[in-house]
Amino acid sequence: MNKLLSNSVRFSIADSDFYFKKIMIRTLTENPFYMLLNDCNNGHELITRNYRRQEDVFIIDLFMPVLSGIEAIKYIRKSNVETPIITYSGTYQEDMADILSKLPNIYYCQKKSNLIKEIVKGRIASENFDYEAYSREWEQQPLAVQEYMERQRKSQEELSPTEIQLMKFCYEGFSNKEIGEKLNLSTRTIDTYINRLTEKLGLKTKLHLIRFCVENGYYNSSM
Repeated sequence: MNKLLSNSVRFSIADSDFYFKKIMIRTLTENPFYMLLNDCNNGHELITRNYRRQEDVFIIDLFMPVLSGIEAIKYIRKSNVETPIITYSGTYQEDMADILSKLPNIYYCQKKSNLIKEIVKGRIASENFDYEAYSREWEQQPLAVQEYMERQRKSQEELSPTEIQLMKFCYEGFSNKEIGEKLNLSTRTIDTYINRLTEKLGLKTKLHLIRFCVENGYYNSSM
């Protein structure tokens, strides 16, 4: 593991999902000691920019077009076995986990911005995150694609069209006053609706609601 002398972390990210990548960068750079070096849309962009070895960690989506995350990781590891790599997918992929387990300094996790942030904080900048325990737990979870899609369907059924629309307005950057004007409702009513929605989803703030919207694909919803 690459243990730093300070809490500063320089990272490069590759993800074809523009919206998730935007949330991921924002989540990490909330910490003033975290610095983005490369913002890439696929594995090919990442490896063509990877020539100075300045990163303290790579953050790579496992599945991308042009050059997949797994191929980019293999390429990086040919010449650089030291820099930690965090890679992720929506569901646990047993075949990919097996390949990744044979490569050094790889952290494989679920596609959740706060989880990835915790791994960066707890394993890259210090030693406070029990990745091994997390990995065993995730591997044992029933995250087959069919079951994952069923949970997504149930989640969408539990949210009304109005709640999904509210999330999308929040994601698009509208203030509560602007959302009220669009829906012909008072700002106080929108405040109440958003507070109820965050409580319903077990979230704390409007920013957490935006992350939930992106990480669960609601920004693409037709509702």
